[in-house]
Amino acid sequence: MLPIELFGAPEGSRLGHCLLDVENLTAHLRITTPSAACPVCRSDARRVHSRYTRRLADLPCFDRAVRLQVTVRRFSCPKLDCPRRIFAERLPGFAEPHARTTVRLRQAHESIGYALGGEAGSRLTMDLSMATSPDTLLRRVKQLKDAGAPPPRFVGIDDWAWRKGQRYGTIVVDLERSDVVDLLPDRDPDTVKEWLNEHPGVELISRDRWSDYAKASAEAAPQAQQIADRWHLLKNLREAIERLFERHSTVIGEAIKAAETPSEPVSNPTTTEAGSGEAVAEPSCPQPSSAAGPKSVKLELPEQADGSSALATSSTAAEPSRRGVQRLRRQRRVERFQQVHERRKLGHSERRIARELGLARKTVRRYLRSETCPDWSSGRWQRSHVDAHREWIDARLAEGLTSVVALHRQLAERGFRGAYGSVWRYVTKRLGVDGKKGERLIASKPSVTPPPSAKQLSFACVRRPEKQKPLEQAQLAAIRARSDDLAAALDLADEFAALIRKRSPTTLSDWLVKGESSSTPELRRFAEGIRRDEAAVLAAVTQQWSNGPVEGHINRLKTIKRQMYGRAGFVLLRTRVVRVA
Repeated sequence: MLPIELFGAPEGSRLGHCLLDVENLTAHLRITTPSAACPVCRSDARRVHSRYTRRLADLPCFDRAVRLQVTVRRFSCPKLDCPRRIFAERLPGFAEPHARTTVRLRQAHESIGYALGGEAGSRLTMDLSMATSPDTLLRRVKQLKDAGAPPPRFVGIDDWAWRKGQRYGTIVVDLERSDVVDLLPDRDPDTVKEWLNEHPGVELISRDRWSDYAKASAEAAPQAQQIADRWHLLKNLREAIERLFERHSTVIGEAIKAAETPSEPVSNPTTTEAGSGEAVAEPSCPQPSSAAGPKSVKLELPEQADGSSALATSSTAAEPSRRGVQRLRRQRRVERFQQVHERRKLGHSERRIARELGLARKTVRRYLRSETCPDWSSGRWQRSHVDAHREWIDARLAEGLTSVVALHRQLAERGFRGAYGSVWRYVTKRLGVDGKKGERLIASKPSVTPPPSAKQLSFACVRRPEKQKPLEQAQLAAIRARSDDLAAALDLADEFAALIRKRSPTTLSDWLVKGESSSTPELRRFAEGIRRDEAAVLAAVTQQWSNGPVEGHINRLKTIKRQMYGRAGFVLLRTRVVRVA
C-alpha cells in the first residue's frame, strides 16, 4: 500500500485500493473528517446528505499518469436562513471546486506553459505523462496573476515592434532587479503618462532619444531624473558620420584608393585536360591584322552531292578534342537548319515544324528568317578590349609572368577597361600556341574587394580603437591625411565617443561648445540635438544606468512572440513576458 502523503491529499483523507496498469496509476481516496464548513455562511455542518466521486488528474508517479478517484460528501447546512441548503465539502490546497486536476498538477502546467507556450509545452507534457492540450496550457498561463513586487524606483522604457514599421508597444523594466514591470499595448505618450501617474515612486527613467518618451516622462514624472541611453547616443553619432562620409564620397574614395597596396598573387601550376592522358593545346588566337603571329584555324563545311553537309578538315595535323565537339555541334545545327527549310517548302507551319523537330518556335522562326545557318563559332576573330594590349601581354608572357590576376591588375592600371575573362581567354590561347602543349592556366577570378561604404566606415569610426581592424585603421588614417576638414570632424567624433565611454577628461559642456562651432554641418546639427537633451545626456555620461537590460528583455520578448506562431495576443504575451507569481 502506498503512503497517503505521496498524493498530497488533504488532512483527514484515507487511501483505499490502488490499481496499476501499463499507462495509469489509479488511486481511490475518501475524506473522513466529521464535519465541513459551509462555503457561504461558514457554519460547521455534520449532517451528510449524499456522496459522489470526483475524478482528478495528479502529478505522474512511477512514469505513469496518476488518476485519483476521490469520494466527496455532500452536507446539509444547519442554518435555516442560509441560501445554500446543500453543499459539497471543499478540498483546500488539494483541488479547486469543479477542477479536473489537482493544484500541484495545475502549477506544473502553468510552469510549462509559461516557459514553452502551447504547442511545445503540450508535446512536453505528453512525454512527462501529464498530457494536456495547448489551449489548456495557454489558458492557465493567462490566468496567472502578477507578482507582488515592490513598486519600481529606477525604470527603463523602450518600444518594441508588434510588426516592424507598423505597430509598436512599450516595455517597462525595473533596472534594479532587471525584471519586466509592465508591457503596454502601444507607444503613445498618453499611455506612458498614464502608467507613470499610476507609479508615483519612480525616481529615474532611462530611455532612448525619442522625443515623445522624453516629453511624456517630463509631464507625468517631473520629479524623476531622465537618462539618455549611451548606445543610442553612439548610434546617433554614427548616423551623423555616415551622412558626412556620403557628402565627401569622392574624397574618401580617392583616399582609400591611394592607400591600397596590391600584392602579387602566385599563379597555379599548369594542369592537363581532365580525362585525357595527353596535354591539349588551345587553338591559336586570331589576329585582327596581318601582323606576325599564328593564324587561326578556319572551318569550312562544303555541301555534298546529296545536299548534306560534311566536316571539313583542318590544315593542322592534330585536332583538339574541344574543337571536335564544336564541329559536331555545328554539323547538327546545320542539319536542323536544312530540315526546317525543307519542311517550310512543303507548306508546314512554324508550330508543326517545331513540334516535329523538337525545337522552340523562336528557333524555327530565326532559322526561317536566315538564308544561311547562324554561326556561333568562337573560332572567328571578334573585336575585343584586349586587341590594343596584345603586344604588351605577349611581352609579359615572354618574361614568364603567366598570372592572369596580375596581368589584369596591371592592365587596369594602364587604362584597360575589359573584363577579367577576356584576358584569361587570350592568355590561355597564347600559352597553347607558343609550344607549351598542355599548359592551361588555372587562375581563380580575382576577388576584387569593393571599397567600403559610408555606413561601413561610420561603424569603424565609433568602434573602440582597440577593436578596430588594421585595414580600418589604415583607411581612416588615409582619410584624415587627405582632408583637414574630415580629420577635424573625425577627431571631434572620437572625442564624443570617448566621452560617452567615460574615457575622456573632457566635459560635455566643453564638447558641445566645440560641436556647435564646428564647420561640419552634420556634427553641428548633432551637437544641437544633444544641447536640447543636455540634462539626460549629462546623466548618461556621469551615471551607471543604461537601457542595456531593456534591450535584453526586448530580445526575449521577440523570442516568445515568434515562438507562439502568431497566437501571442496582448494578454498572453504580457503574462509570459512580465514576471509572474
